[in-house]
Amino acid sequence: MTYYDVIKNAMQMYNDRYKYAYFYGAKGQRLTNSVMDSLIAAEPKYFSRYSKSEIAIIKNFSFGKIGYDCSGFINAITHQRNYSTGYFEDCPIKTNPKEGVEGSCLYTTFGGTGRHIGIDIGKGFFLHMAKEGQSVTFGKISDYNWEKSGQIKNVDYRGAVK
Repeated sequence: MTYYDVIKNAMQMYNDRYKYAYFYGAKGQRLTNSVMDSLIAAEPKYFSRYSKSEIAIIKNFSFGKIGYDCSGFINAITHQRNYSTGYFEDCPIKTNPKEGVEGSCLYTTFGGTGRHIGIDIGKGFFLHMAKEGQSVTFGKISDYNWEKSGQIKNVDYRGAVK
């Protein structure tokens, strides 16, 4: 797989974003009530940040869509399996977001308070699955708290540009 394939796959998911919902712990499952309840039960500490009414809103938005969290999104576009920190740790070439090449993963710990991953789609922009109640979202790299950039293992970056 090339960096171009990674970007193309990410852009296709962005174009079809109405089909997808961010749901913590999801890795491509169809989000039914039982699947969402299982994901919530598996991560009670994470979901405790939401009230019962907020959970209901999240479930309503997500119902029937295909669920991904941030690493699930990267799994889908790279056809690999890993988690956010694992992707970055496995990168053979690591740098900062300003020096990263298109198709690279972008990584942040939010100053040590969490972990998140997205994909550099080139020209200073990125795609990611950000949070509950959203789908694939688009942003400007310099406007987000990305700390690091890394070339994803088993992706061919020949010809990629900054």
